[in-house]
Amino acid sequence: MLSLISSRSIAQRSVLRPVAVRAFAAHSPWGSDHWRHNKNTFAGWCKDSVIDGTKAQRELYGFLAVAFGDVDANKDGLINAKEFDLLLEKVASLPRRFGLAPSWEKEYGGDRKKRAMARKALFDQIDTRNGPARGVLGLKQFVRFAKDHVTGKVATLDMKSKVDFGNIQDYDEKTFINYLEHAVNNPTSSAYASLYEFLLTVFVEADATCKGTINRSEFDVIVDRAAQVPRQFGLAPPGSSKALRDQIFNSMDDNNSGTVTFRKFIAWTVAHSKGKIEAHRAGKGHK
Repeated sequence: MLSLISSRSIAQRSVLRPVAVRAFAAHSPWGSDHWRHNKNTFAGWCKDSVIDGTKAQRELYGFLAVAFGDVDANKDGLINAKEFDLLLEKVASLPRRFGLAPSWEKEYGGDRKKRAMARKALFDQIDTRNGPARGVLGLKQFVRFAKDHVTGKVATLDMKSKVDFGNIQDYDEKTFINYLEHAVNNPTSSAYASLYEFLLTVFVEADATCKGTINRSEFDVIVDRAAQVPRQFGLAPPGSSKALRDQIFNSMDDNNSGTVTFRKFIAWTVAHSKGKIEAHRAGKGHK
């Protein structure tokens, strides 16, 4: 479900964020909702969302209400236990995007029956909170439950070890490299989910034609953006030649289409990062 904590406001995060991070995006695909794609901004948003009267509180309420409406199949303003299960999955997709909540497979060991039983027990608990069971939940009941849950998570989660690849200035070299190493070697981990979200963000921002692929010139945009992260900690050289970038792009464009998909980009990045970490550990980095 929803989770997160941050000691800084969204406005402070915007100031700290490197100018180059969004400079290339003439028309941002994110609008002004940076909590939807930025891990640490999402952390600050979650903290602000439990404070009465804040913009984040209104946005969280809207997010929860729309999700509720999406799973309310007969549109009567009430959801049953099966719809509640779908709703939890829908809402949990947001913190899971940043590696800040476990997948249901990890939480319940991949057992759908175990998940259904646990969710039904939670449904019944909410349903009988203020009286006899009705077998359905209204928006008011769900919002109250969700806000209580977020409040609890905000109070306990430590973000210091959960690296935001878009805000690396907040972490030291050891923390970053250990987190990246865990991510690339454990594809079901929360660290990998965080890396995936970062790579997806820079890919989408570079994809000017909005087709789900990037061409050679757009690849330069991604390299200039994404390479800022490993360069800060000596995992990449200060710059790269056109010839080297051509070689890398062509290695991903194995069908000679002139474009690269996100799937190929992330596979290359993971393999490349493993090699860079290995070299760094062996004292052959770029510092």
